[in-house]
Amino acid sequence: MQFTVEAQGEWQGVQAARELIGEVKERYDLEVTQFAQDGPIYVLETPSGRKVLKESHLSEFELDYITHSLADLGKQGFRSAVVPLVTNNGSRFFRWEDSHYWLMEWVKGRHCDYFNESDAVVVAKALGRLHGASQGIKFDPVPDTRWLLGLWPMHFSRRLDQMKLFARQARSRSVPRSFDRLYLRDFDRYYRQAVSGLEKLSDSHYPELCQDLSSRAFCHRDLAYHNILMDDDGPKFIDFDHSMVDLGLHDLADLLLRNLVLLGWKWERATRVLNAYSSVIPLDHRAYPVLEAFLQFPHEYWQIGLQYYYEKQRWSEDYFLARYNRKLKSPHLRQRFLNTFAQMFA
Repeated sequence: MQFTVEAQGEWQGVQAARELIGEVKERYDLEVTQFAQDGPIYVLETPSGRKVLKESHLSEFELDYITHSLADLGKQGFRSAVVPLVTNNGSRFFRWEDSHYWLMEWVKGRHCDYFNESDAVVVAKALGRLHGASQGIKFDPVPDTRWLLGLWPMHFSRRLDQMKLFARQARSRSVPRSFDRLYLRDFDRYYRQAVSGLEKLSDSHYPELCQDLSSRAFCHRDLAYHNILMDDDGPKFIDFDHSMVDLGLHDLADLLLRNLVLLGWKWERATRVLNAYSSVIPLDHRAYPVLEAFLQFPHEYWQIGLQYYYEKQRWSEDYFLARYNRKLKSPHLRQRFLNTFAQMFA
């Protein structure tokens, strides 16, 4: 969504994308003088300031859900998300050739830095405000692909089966690769943690919370540092392509994990993030066992197995090994953190 024009893109005249720029002019009554492109993102220079045009291959139903939800958040007074601009016909996106596009205001800001505790704290508070504001959204209709409420026991169970399948694939090679040996070395540990995560979720108040309207939220679901921009007015969440209706606790667990994996499972960081979030959205006794279950499940281990054995991402073996070691470093610190969390909260 955001990139440095000077570093990654070169300004081009409008003739280089004449038909698309013409479509923007017609849809928004907007003159474009030049643009820069980075993949699906176009930065447009206009008399009214820079705009961002994003290409999307999501379905029209999904885009309608996302853009209307963002607009509803704006109506609720939430200012930490970039709302798509309205076209002349009242829509917040348009179709051109084989893709959909939406237009937004350019946000001049730096990426969030989770090494910086103050960034983590203000993002946690903004996430609480996002979930609080989304309680005013009706969520009707919502595509089936964007509804996760009540479905996490099923997803945990499915991921357990996938982890076993990945291990079988690793064992089936006549000459195991380095990644296969690494994946199998840690399989028993992470499989047990996954089973424990499912059991904790099954024993929690998860079904009750899913029925509680105050607990459901419009969740971002991809709180990577590059999807949060820090500007003078505070954090701005961008790229809601993976957003879902779910318990806000799922987003909170994602935010915690991104901090903890990066910082070696420091308890102090977790408490700062939890306190910042709960200062906006108070967490009651039912929330912590559910949060513990989300943290207990080894999402990083499952995901990298998925990328290697199922999606077959075109990354080098060395890249996979480095990614594995970065995401799954310090398993003893992870376990110590989970034990402490269970003692303190769950």
